[in-house]
Amino acid sequence: MAIKKIEVKRDLCIGAAPCVFAAGGVFELDAENKAVMKLKDGEKNSGPVEVGQLEDGTVNDDALRAAAEACPVKAVYLYDENGEQVYPQ
Repeated sequence: MAIKKIEVKRDLCIGAAPCVFAAGGVFELDAENKAVMKLKDGEKNSGPVEVGQLEDGTVNDDALRAAAEACPVKAVYLYDENGEQVYPQ
């Protein structure tokens, strides 16, 4: 199962930043110390966004899952090609 979309739940995010350390090409902290994703068009938001919109076009499912699993409050959500939530479960 491939990861198709990613979302950061801003109400859950505490700015601990393990997602940034795990996948710095995808995530960064914004001015509110919340994780956002870096998009190809230069925009940054919490999504949901399709993997193809990410600035880092080489990121793989394993890196995205590692970033999501590293989050201590499970604020990074992953969805498959059918729109089904695959993490957290």
